[in-house]
Amino acid sequence: MKFIILSTLLSLFSYFSCAQKAHDILIGANADLIKSDNAGFFEKGQGSVEVNYYFNRKFSGTSGVEWWTSDQFSLALGARWFPIDEAYIRIRGLIGEQDLSVGAGWAKPVQGNFRIEAMADLYFSGHIAIRAGIGYVIKRKK
Repeated sequence: MKFIILSTLLSLFSYFSCAQKAHDILIGANADLIKSDNAGFFEKGQGSVEVNYYFNRKFSGTSGVEWWTSDQFSLALGARWFPIDEAYIRIRGLIGEQDLSVGAGWAKPVQGNFRIEAMADLYFSGHIAIRAGIGYVIKRKK
């Protein structure tokens, strides 16, 4: 019985404590801190700019552009699912690089609509990346 009560309370807390609402937009930029295919420090880099549209409190669609210092670009399309307020699981397809990545991340509001993010991605090509970034949330009008 305690488990049912605790589960219900945690579920309600999770439901009502989400920072994002339907139709909010998150604009973010991030870069690799480390990636498994790097042979040395500062020899190459990878970054991205993304826009996330929140369909509801727990799910967002994302699109953006990935850029590599070797002058490669890829269009990134995917989704994020937020099981709790500050953590998410994401999947993205990279059109141009012909790859797919699955990852998880953490987003922490720091001041107003600004947030910092940290994430890790596993690419189907066999690489792992750890990334950090910043974001700005455009809140919907009430």
